Amino acid sequence: MLPGTRVEAIERTGSGIAVETSEARLEADLLLVATGVRPESELAAAAGLALGAAGAIAVDAYLRTSDEHIYAAGDCADAIHAITGESVWFPLALRANRAGKLAGDNVFGYQRPAPPVLGTAVFKFFGLEVARTGLSREEADAAGFDTVTAEIVGSTRAGYYPGGGKLSVRLLGDRKTRKLLGCCMVGPEAAAHKIDTAAAAIHAGMKAEQIYDLDLAYAPPFGPSWSPLLIAASQLSKALD
Repeated sequence: MLPGTRVEAIERTGSGIAVETSEARLEADLLLVATGVRPESELAAAAGLALGAAGAIAVDAYLRTSDEHIYAAGDCADAIHAITGESVWFPLALRANRAGKLAGDNVFGYQRPAPPVLGTAVFKFFGLEVARTGLSREEADAAGFDTVTAEIVGSTRAGYYPGGGKLSVRLLGDRKTRKLLGCCMVGPEAAAHKIDTAAAAIHAGMKAEQIYDLDLAYAPPFGPSWSPLLIAASQLSKALD
């Protein structure tokens, strides 16, 4: 680990890749670049508009900025978190598209509010699907929740059905209300779609035992009879007791 180290050059070598940094020369077989993104809000700031989380343009539920005659939508604007009610910045496609549509409606006087967000997201890392929704434990603790976690490793298909793999599910709950606060999943398949069930449960304010009682679809090619999400909800309910 070399935090804060500046990368000065990257070059191919006979055996792989060399990375020249301000601290050392590193040899590697594979190099991943994750620079992140920032909201493009300099023009808004220069115009005197208020900024929210991560320096994104602050908007109200109707996508109005601090100037009621100016609207902002897309990855440059913030949103309200569905659990904490605080300003957040999630540069994700659904929020950007939905906010753009609603901002257009509201310019013409329809007054349609944008719903709060959970930051539900998924990406593929080589052969793994990585998905998340809601709060992380660090975010939930910072917001004042008394958090409890449960983690299980289930299967993406019935045991006798060929293929598939293991699906790791981690749930975060609030001890006081027993409600689900967050979920993350990692596996070779299924995570991208099962995370949506967790997101819906959080939006609905469901408790761990209510999630466990959900009647979810089953067929051997798509999972075991007991969905990993249901098993994780059962474990979370026990941990909350």
